Amino acid sequence: MKLKKIKKYLKEPYPYYYRNKQQLIILLFIISILSFCFSYFFEPFVVNNLEHKINYIWILLIHAFIPLPVVYLYFHFMHNIIKENINWTLGKEIFNLSIILLIIGIIGFLIRDLIYDNPENWSFRYFKEEIRNTFLVGFLLLIIVLPLNLERLIYKYTSSLKKIIPKTNYKDSKGILISIKKTTSNEKLEFNSTDFLFAKVESNYTEIFTYSSKEINKVLIRITLKELEEELKSISYVFKTHRSYLVNLKAIESISGNAQGYQLVLKNCSVTVPVSRSNVANFNTIYSQV
Repeated sequence: MKLKKIKKYLKEPYPYYYRNKQQLIILLFIISILSFCFSYFFEPFVVNNLEHKINYIWILLIHAFIPLPVVYLYFHFMHNIIKENINWTLGKEIFNLSIILLIIGIIGFLIRDLIYDNPENWSFRYFKEEIRNTFLVGFLLLIIVLPLNLERLIYKYTSSLKKIIPKTNYKDSKGILISIKKTTSNEKLEFNSTDFLFAKVESNYTEIFTYSSKEINKVLIRITLKELEEELKSISYVFKTHRSYLVNLKAIESISGNAQGYQLVLKNCSVTVPVSRSNVANFNTIYSQV
């Protein structure tokens, strides 16, 4: 039973903080500085000054700033794999940070000859020691900081839902006819604005979902979400909830909160639509005015 709870907890949505390169570099610098200060003031590991080839301060700086290029390059590579931030979970966060800690530990072992004058630098004993020490430092992040941050964000966005004035009765509206020319042919995609549910980016295309004749209709057209947003700008109840989603606010049936922001359940639709953390405040304001 406990194992099932742990698995379920690890599948909880978690923010993907690594998309913005500038923010990532700033975050890594802060972590490196904190790591240096922690090692300098608390000296968590036994050191033998007689083995040092360079000043102890430089050794601490090297170990503190090794993670900076490792994490940056790792997530630069991961960006090509991770297309949707909404698929990121606490388990994926812990797993990928564990891989990074392992890489940092291996690098720490490989540079021992540059730092320490010890004939056993290349022994398996020191290999295990570098890996162990790296994970001991990262233990606080993986086991304490991440779950605490998850709970903080869940509480933040579930509490934020209380600020939204629930909409139970909408005025009937005939809507307006939307006509979008398909770039691949002379045909036009036409639908009534009240039938529009949401749109989602799919590679170089956009999927448009509508509900009419008691069924969900999905059309894939070659248009960017920005271009579609421009086409629908006259409709006040169409809102960009996420960098990959546009949604009809009048089609919302229920809203729930998680660590990534909100999840919207739409009427007559099994697909949930995300509201990113950066869009939550605007969503609260606009949704309350629809």
